[in-house]
Amino acid sequence: MWPRARKREIDVYDRRLEAISAAAELGSFSRAAAKLRVSTPALVKQVSGFEAEFGITLFERSHSGVKVTPAGALLVDDARSIMRQSEDALRRARRAAGDGGAVRLGVSMMCPGRQTLSMWSGIHDLEPSLRFEIVPVSDLYDERETVMRSLGREVDVVQSSFSTPRWGDACQKLRIVNVPFYIDLPRTSPLARKNRITVADLEGMRLRVLRHGNDAMDSLRIDLLADGGVDVIDVDNFDFALFNEAEEKGDAVLTCGAWSGVHPAFVGVPFLCGREVPVFLHYPLEPPSKSKNSSTPWHNFSSSQKSPVPN
Repeated sequence: MWPRARKREIDVYDRRLEAISAAAELGSFSRAAAKLRVSTPALVKQVSGFEAEFGITLFERSHSGVKVTPAGALLVDDARSIMRQSEDALRRARRAAGDGGAVRLGVSMMCPGRQTLSMWSGIHDLEPSLRFEIVPVSDLYDERETVMRSLGREVDVVQSSFSTPRWGDACQKLRIVNVPFYIDLPRTSPLARKNRITVADLEGMRLRVLRHGNDAMDSLRIDLLADGGVDVIDVDNFDFALFNEAEEKGDAVLTCGAWSGVHPAFVGVPFLCGREVPVFLHYPLEPPSKSKNSSTPWHNFSSSQKSPVPN
């Protein structure tokens, strides 16, 4: 049985509040639309319709984005509280009715959760009542930071490599697998035809490396800088824009595991560097429910796994 995204059965609050909250957080209708997986015109229509219906101007529009008005700021604070309370009430009602809900797995282009999903059949055999709900999350640095520091609210678990400088105090982690490093190269590169790549193959090349991507990558980055033969280009975000620019300039990109091969114009080739990247399932510092007598999806899930690796 393969986990499927579950469609919400009922609306427990005005869904336009999600669009308003996202636009206020990101300062942009287009970025808010991308976060909510809707078109920009559809999101603008939701916000404008809400403003017209209630006679409130929530945002100041400009070419550079949107800025929430004082009245909008008050509404956004209350809206976020309403959304949290509504979701909590629905979860409590489901739990009281014998439906514990689902463990919400956050996935994105760069963190698709492949290893976690491949474990699903074994987990389901151990805990048949457990269900996964697939929840899309953003790869943008600031938004991913928010998700990792608020696990247990909208998202319960995220599969990713671990970065101590970024998330050391934000969550707990459970090691599930080690994956190799890859060098992703434009398909036009001669190196793209190789079966494996060594540091010597990269001599004189520009290699884009995500700073604080994960602990193993940080360590490898330090060694590459010390070696001096590779022109290491530090990047702060790992997204399609990075690959588009790298293809234009003919640069290679250091990747690992699920990251490799995400861009159709690139080929991932195993990198023989003597290192692997541990992949973890990240989960909240505190369990969602502290009741000793209640059984939540996360409790069931965590009890079916090995003890977490200490932070």
